[in-house]
Amino acid sequence: MRGLITAAGLLLLGQVLCEAQESTRLDQYTLAKGPVVIGGVSQNASGLTYHAGRDSLFVVLDSPQRVVELSLDGSLERKINLNKFEDTEGIVWLGENRFAVAEEALGNIVLIELEPKDGGVSWKKAKKLNPDIKVNAANGLEGIAYDPLGKRFFVAREKRSPAVFKIIPPKPESDMPSTSILMSLAGRGLRDISGLHYDVKSERLLILSHESACVVETNKYGIETSRLLLRGGKSGLSRTIFKAEGVALDKHGTLYIVSEPNLLYVFKKAKPRPQSSGCMGSK
Repeated sequence: MRGLITAAGLLLLGQVLCEAQESTRLDQYTLAKGPVVIGGVSQNASGLTYHAGRDSLFVVLDSPQRVVELSLDGSLERKINLNKFEDTEGIVWLGENRFAVAEEALGNIVLIELEPKDGGVSWKKAKKLNPDIKVNAANGLEGIAYDPLGKRFFVAREKRSPAVFKIIPPKPESDMPSTSILMSLAGRGLRDISGLHYDVKSERLLILSHESACVVETNKYGIETSRLLLRGGKSGLSRTIFKAEGVALDKHGTLYIVSEPNLLYVFKKAKPRPQSSGCMGSK
């Protein structure tokens, strides 16, 4: 019996270690490039997402309301006007040419398609989700992320009790409203939340705070697992990143942060030291 208990204990320990290795380990990232002036943008860079199919970045501006597509080095690829949108503070890629844009004060999630040659998108023609979250002009939706497997959004309320909510959209044929669920731990200890990114591979949520100058990684339950410091003297930075507004992780494992007015920072993980692992060959 003692041997069985020991074996079970070792199996449990192995599972814990494997789960720990799934962490993005933001504390191992360091600045690789930046700040880079974003091509075609002079001010108000307010949200960031990564398009895996195009291997490019999309930045949303809150004035003028616009989306710009960038190469991974920050150079401009194209501009798309957001006609009649208001206070656009977050953007997330949903797959193919589909995106969602967060309107801060209105509390809307606006679903749009950005075709390769689009010059503009109409707010009136776009489908909208309006989560049941108390927002206003001074404290609205500031970040948005998407889980393509769970088919749910994550949105952040910026400050005055900053928080992250899971948003479950209704079924296409349903007239029911979206369901909003507060993630009770995510956002605690942060002075504000300015951006979000969800990594479907590791089931981790990245939470950006410009006032606390950090990116926090949480597991799917909202519990912090690692942190990247964005202050001068940390993470390879000579100066603190001012007004960090958007965060994204690409398929290569590179981390990107945009800050107002128009700067891009690129972080890469330091090469790990060789070590043995009891998780080799396991799933």
